Amino acid sequence: MLPALRWATAILAGLVGALALVGAFMQVSRDRQNRHRIACYQDWETRLTDFLFKGTHDHGSFGAVPRADHWLFRDFLSRYQSTFAGLEADLLRQLYLDLGIHLSLPRRLQSRRPRARAQAALEIGAFRLDEPAEHGPPPLAKQPDRRPHQRLHGYLDLVLPLLEDPVPFVAHAAARALAHSRNLDYASPVLAWIERQELYQRERKLRVLAGFGSDLLPWMEDNLEPPERRPEPWILFALLVGSHRHRASLPRLLALLKIPHVDLRVSALKALIILADPTVYPAVLPFASDPAWEIRTQAARALGVLGGPSAIPELLRLMADPVYEARRNAAQSLVDLGHAGVSALTYVADDPAADRFARDIARERLEWADERGHP
Repeated sequence: MLPALRWATAILAGLVGALALVGAFMQVSRDRQNRHRIACYQDWETRLTDFLFKGTHDHGSFGAVPRADHWLFRDFLSRYQSTFAGLEADLLRQLYLDLGIHLSLPRRLQSRRPRARAQAALEIGAFRLDEPAEHGPPPLAKQPDRRPHQRLHGYLDLVLPLLEDPVPFVAHAAARALAHSRNLDYASPVLAWIERQELYQRERKLRVLAGFGSDLLPWMEDNLEPPERRPEPWILFALLVGSHRHRASLPRLLALLKIPHVDLRVSALKALIILADPTVYPAVLPFASDPAWEIRTQAARALGVLGGPSAIPELLRLMADPVYEARRNAAQSLVDLGHAGVSALTYVADDPAADRFARDIARERLEWADERGHP
């Protein structure tokens, strides 16, 4: 029995030692890679500054990049591409094309590794790889004979299937790439992808749709199915109107308020709050008495923004709403109205005959306002 225990102990010690050696080797290798990456980035940042801002735009003036570091240089350029526009962005795009890595994109889009698929999709969007050469960057000089550039149409069609990718961040990268192209032919599939997300996620993904630019909202008005039949895309439309502050869509928002769909009305009210056009106050006022608490909650914010002091009576009534969120929004709207609203809150807080809910929320908001120095 004792020899067996000795052998088992020796084997276990050997395994632990082997694992320690493997871990040490991996750590040394990772440290070496990080030091190499830092050294390359420091060198390339200096060269890139000279290339972009000191007039040395001739082909090859950036200098050579070792083939083994092409993947690292690709990531380096991707970091900077989103921070430049105009000529500088075109020059970065040309550096990327000179590297020739775009030729591997079809293969990388079908890689088994999710990060490789996502990175390939993001490169296509960041470097505008579906733009034809005649609309691309200005020639830096003559193109080298050793690496002819292919015509860059068709990459977005390869990205499109990734919207169905089972890995969420890959699908998100694909949607960003398609939107960044500003090609409205891809607006429908990107909208469909966002509609498949949970409702609470949709507002977070509006930044993806913003990549299509200002032409997206008119396109949606012309191409979406009627809101009576399919209200979900119009929820995104209303949220986009708010994020873009697109005042030309105000009549459409008022029409959406007439559709008996809770989430659609809530989204339209959110957009109207941001647009802050007081002329729509009469159209919003009835929603303060809506049976749906979600709508009353948004109406409580909208009335203060759109109605000003004339909304005080209705806001005081909402402070006795059975739903806390509606009471809170009504009280906050009164605080935001300044002296008139704060005076109304003070009256309610000091009135022993007032509704208990209204009195409590009035005191809470007055304390909140006092802590933040509100008048």
